[in-house]
Amino acid sequence: MQRKDKNQRLIIQYTLKNINQMKYVIFLSMTFILCLYSCEKEPLESVENIKVDSVFANELRSLPDSLIIENNTLILNTYLWRDYMPVSEKNGSKMYCVNKLTDINKQPIISTISLKKQYIVKDDEVWTAEYMQLKDSPSYILEGYVNGGPKWGPNIKVDVICEFEHLGITYRIHAKAQQINKTE
Repeated sequence: MQRKDKNQRLIIQYTLKNINQMKYVIFLSMTFILCLYSCEKEPLESVENIKVDSVFANELRSLPDSLIIENNTLILNTYLWRDYMPVSEKNGSKMYCVNKLTDINKQPIISTISLKKQYIVKDDEVWTAEYMQLKDSPSYILEGYVNGGPKWGPNIKVDVICEFEHLGITYRIHAKAQQINKTE
């Protein structure tokens, strides 16, 4: 009888010890989860400047693909890509974009035109970015560069819109169905 009581006490002590260890593990897990989810985070849309808005996306898609401003007849040429080179992120880099506002007659673009921002439209999603870098190009091209875009594609088509100003007036021009390329 005494041996049975001793065994029961040992079982109870062992069980209590395991319960206390489990409580400690649960406490640590809950603390970790609470800390993980209580950190202040920006929503994905504001980080990548992506807006889901079918009305705005359709408005951008309806813009012209050429504009005449003074002596310039302008079109938009683009090159978009994501980098999958071995030194890139495992699932590819964020999108890069080069936009060239080009006079089709190779007339010098008037100096009062300046590139402001670009929009890239995929379905109802619109990514907006200001041009980070303007490159020296021939006088009939204004070239702007943007990086840090969404990880769309590669090998899909999107619409690209260039926003620019001339004498305080904002204009937008559209390049339809532009391929997001993949560099390897």
